[in-house]
Amino acid sequence: MSNITVIIPAFNAEATILRAIKSCHDLANCRVLVVDDGSTDSTTSVARNSGAEVIQQPNAGASVARRTGISASNSEFIVLLDADDELITAGVNRSIELLKANPSACVAGGRVIGVLPNGRSRLLKRSYTEVTTQTLITVGFGPWPPAASVIRRSALEAAEQLVTQALSTRFAEDYELVIRLSMVGQIEVHDEPSTLYRLFAGKSSHAPSQALRDKERIRGYYAEATNTPVVLLSESDVASAAYNRAAKAAWANGQHARALGWAVRSAGKSPRLLAAKLQDRFSRLSKMAR
Repeated sequence: MSNITVIIPAFNAEATILRAIKSCHDLANCRVLVVDDGSTDSTTSVARNSGAEVIQQPNAGASVARRTGISASNSEFIVLLDADDELITAGVNRSIELLKANPSACVAGGRVIGVLPNGRSRLLKRSYTEVTTQTLITVGFGPWPPAASVIRRSALEAAEQLVTQALSTRFAEDYELVIRLSMVGQIEVHDEPSTLYRLFAGKSSHAPSQALRDKERIRGYYAEATNTPVVLLSESDVASAAYNRAAKAAWANGQHARALGWAVRSAGKSPRLLAAKLQDRFSRLSKMAR
């Protein structure tokens, strides 16, 4: 039996799936399982020729494809890798080491190297020093993309059995999953880069308002379930944050004039949120200057 299964949901991913699969080849005792989510291109043949196992299903979305892969796996550990991202072996191995050393841990995750549309990459800043149910709900977003972490399979099963039922949202499923995992075990954090993550490539980049609404719905739901005090974003805050995301995506894609337009709209929608961001930025700069 394999020690770790890497599950890759894929839809029309013939251009990137080979790179994703190759990034798994240096992991010891690893099973690579691609779930072809109704592709109409050569995703399946490319994946099989690269040594991966493939399950084909009618198009149902990435979250359903991941569940299909999890159901078909029997390894102790699982990694959820997007078809356009890559794993970094040393980081994955460090996560496995931490999980083996701490039986109470259900997830271990490392740092993320973000890859911009122009191919440039950089080590992303860490948003969490401690990942708990309370910090996840309070901060309001996940600590990493899924591929930056290794999950204990038994913890996924335990998370499914929680009395608190899972929500059904189109976006922010990764955020909900890590909250549920935090409710059944500890989450370990380390500094080893664990994934190359394509920035501004996910579905939330194309529908930022709905992604933020779903994320806030998840926050409110689990805040109530765990009695965690939280101030949710107002509709103006959501709109401002969505415009800000659009501005970042446009800038990253070289559309600078469009990015400035989105930034102005973001500032106009929620001056309060803009002031909070500026205060946070000033605080970080002050710490760096000390």
